[in-house]
Amino acid sequence: MLSTSHSRAYQDFITLLKKFRNIFTNHDLNINTFLVQKELRNLQEYFEQQIIPLDSEELDSAIASRWQSVQTEIKREFKLLTTDILFLNSARQPATRTRRLKSICDRTIKLINYCQIMLS
Repeated sequence: MLSTSHSRAYQDFITLLKKFRNIFTNHDLNINTFLVQKELRNLQEYFEQQIIPLDSEELDSAIASRWQSVQTEIKREFKLLTTDILFLNSARQPATRTRRLKSICDRTIKLINYCQIMLS
């Protein structure tokens, strides 16, 4: 079982990720990049302040190993998400922008799923 602080951090991160995902739900190719950057900064700030500092010291030894594996995947997917957003901003062709938008949505869903795994 996760500690209260761990559970709260993942629950709040899920909320922010869902808000972020909603920006991309209609796959509008003329997406507001200012809004995307603003929401990405909010996500990054929360991620750096609340998710990265979590450690396994407060956790039961039976779940610490699994927690570490999923936490590593969350960190990896988040880095890839930020890279995808950079590529979206530089994409000029509609097909490329569409692929980037899909990739961003997919990564956001993966991050939400990883956080839900942590909470289960």
